[in-house]
Amino acid sequence: MNRKLLAVRADIAEKLSEMAKRKNLTLFSLVSEALEQLLKAENRGESLQKICENHQTISAARKAGFILIPESLWISLIEKNFKSEGKAMAQAWREAGEWLGHYFKTIDPELTPQSLAERLVRGILWSISEFTVSQGDDGTITMKCIGFRCPPTYTTLLASFLTGLMEALGYSLKSKEISKGIILLSFAEAG
Repeated sequence: MNRKLLAVRADIAEKLSEMAKRKNLTLFSLVSEALEQLLKAENRGESLQKICENHQTISAARKAGFILIPESLWISLIEKNFKSEGKAMAQAWREAGEWLGHYFKTIDPELTPQSLAERLVRGILWSISEFTVSQGDDGTITMKCIGFRCPPTYTTLLASFLTGLMEALGYSLKSKEISKGIILLSFAEAG
């Protein structure tokens, strides 16, 4: 087997060496395995950073009590209950968003509210076709969320969830536009 030397920062080399010892591996095998996974990700057109971020988001969501459920079943349950419990459901979704926002702040406190919201939505809300978060010069955060398969009831509940999430991150709702599958929310820093 041919070998090549690669240079790495000393602090990283030390941490890798410690990790290899803990795992009872050689440094060579640990680094080779890590680089092999990097190449696999690259061949799939994915970045290792995005894979790690998605894994962290999904793991945290699972620990927070989230479950995977087929979209058609989920929408059916929402539709059946929304007529009689719409207000209570919207409040529960808002509270869930708020709780998750607080929870994720503890997991990665370095993230900006904009980055945290993007990571959460992209990581756990797979029915969303398009999601953007932008920050204006005045500090206002605008969210645009499009889900082509989202009925009006789900769209309404999702807007409540996003509002709770942003409230946990220190922002209050400034304006909202909601129609079937389309959410446009604007938030100002609370204070």
